[in-house]
Amino acid sequence: MRISVEWLNDYIDLSDKSAPELANALSLSGTEVESVEYPWNYIEGAFTGRIEAVEDHPNADNLVVTKVNVGEKTYQIVTADKSVRTGEYVAVILSGGKLWNLEIKDRKFRGINSEGMFISLEELKLEEKSETVFRFSEPVETGKDIREALKLNSAVIEVELTANRGDCLSMFGISRELRAIYRKDFELPRADIEENPKEEIEIILDEGCKRYTALLMNDVTVKDSPLWLKRRLVAAGLRPINNVVDITNYVMLETGHPVHAFDADLIGGNRIIVRKARNGEKLTLLDGKEVSLIESDLLITNGEEPLALAGIMGGLKSGISSDTTRVLLEVAVFDPITIRKTARRLGISTDSSYRFERGVDASDSVYVIKRLASMISELSGASVSSKISDVGTPPKNIEIHLRKWFVDKVLGTVVPIEEIENILKYLGFDLEESGDGWDVKVPPYRYDISQEVDLVEEIGRIYGYEKVPSILPRILPGQENIPVEIKEIRRLKRILTASGYNEVINYSFINPEKLKKISGDFDPPMLKNPLSLDLSAMRPNIAFGLLETASYNFRRQNRDLKIFEAGNVFENTETVNEHLSVALLAMGRENADDYTDKRTISPYTFKGTIESILQLYGVEYSFKPASESWLEKRAAADVIVKGEKIGYFGIFDSGIADRVFEIKGQDLFVAELNIDRLIELKRTVIEEMAISPFPRVFRDLSLLIPYRSEFSEIEESIKKHGGENLASVKIMDIYKGKAIPDGYRSITVTLTFESFENTLTDEEISSAIEEIISALKNIGVNLREQ
Repeated sequence: MRISVEWLNDYIDLSDKSAPELANALSLSGTEVESVEYPWNYIEGAFTGRIEAVEDHPNADNLVVTKVNVGEKTYQIVTADKSVRTGEYVAVILSGGKLWNLEIKDRKFRGINSEGMFISLEELKLEEKSETVFRFSEPVETGKDIREALKLNSAVIEVELTANRGDCLSMFGISRELRAIYRKDFELPRADIEENPKEEIEIILDEGCKRYTALLMNDVTVKDSPLWLKRRLVAAGLRPINNVVDITNYVMLETGHPVHAFDADLIGGNRIIVRKARNGEKLTLLDGKEVSLIESDLLITNGEEPLALAGIMGGLKSGISSDTTRVLLEVAVFDPITIRKTARRLGISTDSSYRFERGVDASDSVYVIKRLASMISELSGASVSSKISDVGTPPKNIEIHLRKWFVDKVLGTVVPIEEIENILKYLGFDLEESGDGWDVKVPPYRYDISQEVDLVEEIGRIYGYEKVPSILPRILPGQENIPVEIKEIRRLKRILTASGYNEVINYSFINPEKLKKISGDFDPPMLKNPLSLDLSAMRPNIAFGLLETASYNFRRQNRDLKIFEAGNVFENTETVNEHLSVALLAMGRENADDYTDKRTISPYTFKGTIESILQLYGVEYSFKPASESWLEKRAAADVIVKGEKIGYFGIFDSGIADRVFEIKGQDLFVAELNIDRLIELKRTVIEEMAISPFPRVFRDLSLLIPYRSEFSEIEESIKKHGGENLASVKIMDIYKGKAIPDGYRSITVTLTFESFENTLTDEEISSAIEEIISALKNIGVNLREQ
């Protein structure tokens, strides 16, 4: 929101305050100030002047030579605008002045020297395209700085408002804030009109429209807006169009209530019906864009044809043009959720929708339409031709009991009673003493106030948080009462950071369209009110957020990455189910900071990190081929605990990584574990390590294993038939190549035998080996011959 200081002075006297002072006061009271600007500072050395003489250029038919009195001196200026006349007052930039980055210098035009240039409204950004130079409508003092003469030297304060402070999206709203800060009077402009019973307007509302107020006006003359109106609109960031449209924009910026003007002759009667759109219904908007509508969209219609997309933009067919002579004025209050959904779905954001999405005052409709009509009457010569039709009931004021002791407790300081009362009154609240405090009526434009603590916040921000003393909290020793989930997350983070992983935090939302590109199996819970279309689904896992982070880093040449994130994921069951998970992602070198370490991350080192997490919970785990379609089968597995899948890990599909995340040329490892289930399955493991006094015996077996076989089955068979002295089974080597039949691979395992009673003999070991080999043959695994 851009706030013109000159405009503010219409409602509250701020003549004794500078723009930086106002900006600082707003910042301290909770309104974030982005900048203080002077929009016309790009003009330097421009002055008012009076044309003393106009002569034809001796060497050019399309040029004239003028003499211009600029205060104490007369200058010669050559111009292509042959409409200039002696005695006219104009704006001129003299040699040495600047326009944007262009320095104005003396210049010869076909042999005649020009000592400056005339200015048009186009150069002043007050007109899209100028056909002639600018003339003052009445005599002015010559030699006066043009910015001062046209009031272009006023500052503009740009503020960034939070979504709950829609009441400040107006000059009135900011004026109310400054009234409370400086304790000054605030006066609304008059809005007097005489209604005409000659015509009536029939209005029928849908539930998506809370109130609709309308008025007809005749004898409208559509023309250029006066300079003061253009100046204020440009300062606020809007483009002047014509007097009727400019007035609707002006009143919106002034009151914060969006309004609209229809060409009454194009409506086809004095009937307005607000209804839901029909599926597939079309409407061409004022910007020429045709939109296809659905049943949740809200329309303004004449009973048959749509006239406007409610709260967002008018229709092209009923828009104001230079031929318009009758207008129907609209001041409506629409349901914020309905407007927000339509605007987001169609990708349209307007000044009107921006305000309706945050809520507008439903009690000021009659005042706003009178203000609108009075300005149109004044600036276009129009007359009121109907009664004000007003359908819908404004909501009743909320009443909240505010306790004095509660104010002091929450703010941590004693605020004088008189100060509390003054702050609330100047902010527009009505209050009456009651018991231990006040009964406070909330003004209808403060729809963000609903409870007692909201009132305390209002008092605190205007009173000044700098007046609240800074006192260190008193902390008494006591029993630690930290939730189990937080303790487990802390332990996880310590393990992962010790393993070289960095923590990241992403949104819990994801782009559903990108999700479909990864896999069509996902059905994530959808948000009813998303921040944007790209963040409209709840994440079904954390790993995809890490992939976005990896993509961002990869495209910026950071190709060595180890990251993790812990948080909730969401499943679309009968109700939305969520659980705590941790996800890891790694790519590139194993140790990027050690130039002597040339290793890249491998499936085995990544698997080791997963195992370190599982061992933290003391669970017995196993691995099975991964069920995720977006993991490469060559190196991916599901993590199984007590027959239940509690996670997965592996290499992300390289094709999807390239196509969706723009990562290519290296393996991308991802993993995710369900921490909630691990906490439930957790075992406290206290193992007694016994050391045998007798030597261990080691035997290696090279086995031919079909590709379809799972090592977990082979390991289980070895342990089952290896006898009581078999202590461990470990893989020592995997080989694929010469002498290995197609469809097989060779895996060498080391078997460790150990006895606590005697030294093992060759016969005992050989007997166990024979049992193992025999059992392995039954599952299709043979001893490798060579």
